[in-house]
Amino acid sequence: MRFTIRAGAALAVLTTTLAHAQTPAPKLPIDTFMQPPTFSGAQLSPDLSRVAVLVNRPGERTQLALTDLDEAGSTRMVAAVSKRDVLDVHWLTPTRLVFHVGQSNQLRDEPISNGLWLLDVPSGDVKPLIDDQFNQNPERLGSRIKAEIDRILPWEWSVVRVLDDGSEDIMVQKLQWLATGEVSHLVLARLNTRTGKLKLETENVPAGVRSWYVDRKGKAYACISYDGPNFGVHLFDEASNSWKLWRSGRRNIDEWPVPIARLAGGDLLVSAYDGDSKHDDIRVVRRLKTTDGGGAETLISIPGYDWKGEAILDPGTGRLLGLTYEADAADTAWFDRDLKVLQASIDKQLPSTVNRLLCRDCRNDRRLLVSATSDRQPEIFYLYDRSDSSLKLLFRSQPAVKPAEMAPREVLRIPARDGLDMPLQLTKPLGAAGPRPAVVLVHGGPWVRGNHWVWEGQAQFLANRGYLVIEPEFRGSTGYGARHENKGRRQWGQAMQDDLVDAARWAVAKGLADPKRICIAGASYGGYATLMGLIRDPDVFACGFQWAGVTGLDFLFSRSATDMGDLYQSYDLPLLVGDPVKDAQKLADHSPVKQAARLKRPLLMAYGAEDTRVAIKQGFAMKEALAAASYQGLEWIVYPNEGHGWRALETNRDFWGRVERFLERHIGGATPR
Repeated sequence: MRFTIRAGAALAVLTTTLAHAQTPAPKLPIDTFMQPPTFSGAQLSPDLSRVAVLVNRPGERTQLALTDLDEAGSTRMVAAVSKRDVLDVHWLTPTRLVFHVGQSNQLRDEPISNGLWLLDVPSGDVKPLIDDQFNQNPERLGSRIKAEIDRILPWEWSVVRVLDDGSEDIMVQKLQWLATGEVSHLVLARLNTRTGKLKLETENVPAGVRSWYVDRKGKAYACISYDGPNFGVHLFDEASNSWKLWRSGRRNIDEWPVPIARLAGGDLLVSAYDGDSKHDDIRVVRRLKTTDGGGAETLISIPGYDWKGEAILDPGTGRLLGLTYEADAADTAWFDRDLKVLQASIDKQLPSTVNRLLCRDCRNDRRLLVSATSDRQPEIFYLYDRSDSSLKLLFRSQPAVKPAEMAPREVLRIPARDGLDMPLQLTKPLGAAGPRPAVVLVHGGPWVRGNHWVWEGQAQFLANRGYLVIEPEFRGSTGYGARHENKGRRQWGQAMQDDLVDAARWAVAKGLADPKRICIAGASYGGYATLMGLIRDPDVFACGFQWAGVTGLDFLFSRSATDMGDLYQSYDLPLLVGDPVKDAQKLADHSPVKQAARLKRPLLMAYGAEDTRVAIKQGFAMKEALAAASYQGLEWIVYPNEGHGWRALETNRDFWGRVERFLERHIGGATPR
C-alpha cells in the first residue's frame, strides 16, 4: 500500500471545526506563554496500570510522577534528583523504569551532561546508571552509591534504545575521542540495568561508526560511519553474519538514505529521496525487500514535504502498522485497517486537535494514551479505553492556556521574488482587522524545519500583544525538499535574507501588515538575520530584537566563538556558508559586525554568558562595533547563568517584558498610528 499524502487535508478538517473568536483576547501574563509545561512526556506502563509523567511545579525542578489508573487518587511524585530536571522516562517492566536527568528549566549552576537513573517502583529506590558529571567524583554520590561506582557509567555513555525483549537491558553507546578532541566513533554495548554489566558489540564492526540503528531485541541492523567528509551506510547481513557497505558518498553532496526500522522477514525501511515520481527531491519512506528478488517500494510520500517521523511496528510479529509524519500538521498513516478505524473514532471524539495514539501493542492493548494538540491547544493527554470507547482526560500540559484566548496559526505557501514556493506560518491577533504592526520571527538553525502547527508560546505572546507574527521557512530550511534546502547554500545575508523581506512585503500587499510598523526578530541564526535585516533593509524593518545571535560569519570558523567541531568547520561550513579564505570578502560583506556602521534602526540584543554555541564574545564584538559607529539605539542585556536560549522562567519574564516594552515604543501594539 502506498500513501500519497495531500498536504493540508488534515489541517483543513481541523480548522473548519474551530470557532475563531473575533474579539481581542485579554492581555495575559507572560508566564502563560513562557512557563514550562506542568505535565509532559506521559508514558503508559507495559501492564497498562500506571502512567509515568514529568511534572513541573513552581519553584521546583522537573520531577517524575506516577498515576495509578486502577486506583482513585492523585498523581504522586516518585523521583527527583537534586539540582537536576527529569527529561524523559522509559518503562523497562511494569515495575521498573529509567529516566534521563539534566538541566532544562532552571538557571545553570554547574556544567553537566545528561545522566540516566533507574527507578524501582515498589520500593521507591533510585540509582544512577550513567553519571552526568564531566569529571566523575565518587564522593559527590554518597556512601551507598560510592560503593557501586564501578557500575556507574561515565557521561560519555548515552542510551540508544530501551529494549522490548523480556529483559531489563538497554542498548547504550560510548563516545570515543581523537587526540584533537573530535569524536572518533561510537562503541555499542548492551547494559544490564540490574547488575550494571556491559556486553560490548565490537566484532567486525565498521570503522568510524557515528550512528547505530538497533531493533527492539537489541540487534544492530544498520549503522552510519564517517571517514572525514565521507559517509557510509552499512547493513548487517544475517546470512554471512557480517556488515556490508550499502551506500556511500560525501556529506552535503550525495544522497544520504537513513535507516528507520527492520521489519519481520528482514525487510528494511529507509528514508530516501523518491526517484519514482516527479517529486524526486523529497524524502519518502521506502521498503527495501530482502526476498523475492529484492527491489524497493515507496510506502509514503508527501508532495512538498520531506517525510520525518516514526515507524509503528507490531511487537509480536514485527509487522509495519503505521508511519507518523508531518505535512502542514502532524498525522499518522495507518496500514492496519483496525487501527485506521480506531484513529477515525478518536478523531471524531476530538475533532479540533491532532490526535496521536501512544501505545506499545497498538492492536491489542485495552488502554492507550492519546496526545492531542493544535495551534491553540497545548498538549493534552487522554486515556482511551477500548472496552467502552471512552476518553478520560489525564493531564493538561498548560492548564492556564484557554484555547479561545489563543490566536489561530495558518500554514501558507507564498512566492518569493525568484518564484520559490516558500512555506510560511501566520499568527493573527484575535479581533485583528486591517493592517497590523507585525513581527517577522526568524527561526534558528538555519538548517532545520522551523515551524510546526502546534501551540507556540513566543508567537502566541506576540499575537496576544496585538502583533501579526510572520514566520517564513526561508530557503535553506529543511523539511521541504532538497531543492528548497540547497537554494540556501552560501546565501547567508543574501537570498535567504531576500525571503524574509518578501514575506514582509507579501503581508503588506495582502493588507495584513502595516508597512511602517514591521519588526524583525530571532535567535541564533534568526539573530543574525535580524541584524542583517536592519542593516540591509531599513526601509522594510523599523526595529529588531535578537537573542544569542551570530554577529560575524568568520566567528563560525573560530573554536573560541562557537562549539562546532573541526569537521563541521573545515568541510560542511565552506559548502553551506562560504570558504573562510577564498570567500573572505564576501563573508565580511555579509557579517553584521563588519557592517555595523550601516545599522540605524532600534535594536535589542540579549546573550547568555554560558552560551557555547554562540559565545558571548560575538555579542560584545557587535556591541563594540556599534559604539565605535556612534550608534545610539541599542538596548543590551546579558543573563549570567543562561546558555544558548533561555531556560529559566525568570529569564523569560525579564526578556519578553523587555521585548514588549521595546515593541510598544517603536511600532506600537494594538493602537493604530
